[in-house]
Amino acid sequence: MGDAMVTGRVAEKKKQQGLRVLQREGLNTSQAINLMFDRLIEEGNADFLSAETEAPSADRWQAAAHFVDGLSRKKASRFDTMSKAEVKRERLAAKGLM
Repeated sequence: MGDAMVTGRVAEKKKQQGLRVLQREGLNTSQAINLMFDRLIEEGNADFLSAETEAPSADRWQAAAHFVDGLSRKKASRFDTMSKAEVKRERLAAKGLM
């Protein structure tokens, strides 16, 4: 499948500011447009384009906080205080190879 050209018009100042952001993120304009089209296709709508410019509602903040609170916490392990060499020796010993 061949590539197709997408053309759009923006103010020069906006273009330069946007290009600086893309450069900082390691992207070029074509990559950014492809990412946007990928998301449009994946979601089947353009809601994300307008939703991200709106201030989050209290419900959205509460849902986000609930999600973060529900993330599992790292459990302590006996290996946490060991060096890599000590961990390796411990694992070899457990397999009966030391």
